[in-house]
Amino acid sequence: MLYIMGILILFCMIMSLRALFYPSKWKGHHVSFHHFMFLGMSYITIMIGFGLLFTLLELEGIPILIENGMAVSGDFLDYFFTTMYFSGITLFSVGYGDVTPVGIGRGIALIESWLGYTIPAAFVVKSFLNYERK
Repeated sequence: MLYIMGILILFCMIMSLRALFYPSKWKGHHVSFHHFMFLGMSYITIMIGFGLLFTLLELEGIPILIENGMAVSGDFLDYFFTTMYFSGITLFSVGYGDVTPVGIGRGIALIESWLGYTIPAAFVVKSFLNYERK
C-alpha cells in the first residue's frame, strides 16, 4: 500500500511540473493573479509530495532524516510535521541545519532543492513566452 501511495505522490508531482514547463493556453496579463496562484500551487504540490515521500520512507524503516543529531522518532504526526518542515526549508533553500538528511535522503533532498531553483526560472520563462505569443 505504501508503494502505491508513493507512486501516486510522484505522479501528482510530475504532472504539476509538467504543467509548469509546458506552454499553457492562459490568456491574460504578462504577470497575473493566475500565474502567481499557479506558481504557489506548484510549490505546495512539490513540498507536500516530497514531505509525504520522506514520511513514507521513514515509516518503512528507511532512515531519511536526523533531527538535532538523533533519528526522527514518534508517531505518524511527528514524522509528518518533521518531514513537511524539512521539505519546505529544502525546497526554498533555507536549510537551517536542525534537520539533516542521511543516506538516500540526501539524494532526494538534492533533487528537491534543484526543483526549488528551477521552478522560479520556469515560471519566468513561461510568463515571457505567454507574453510573446500575444
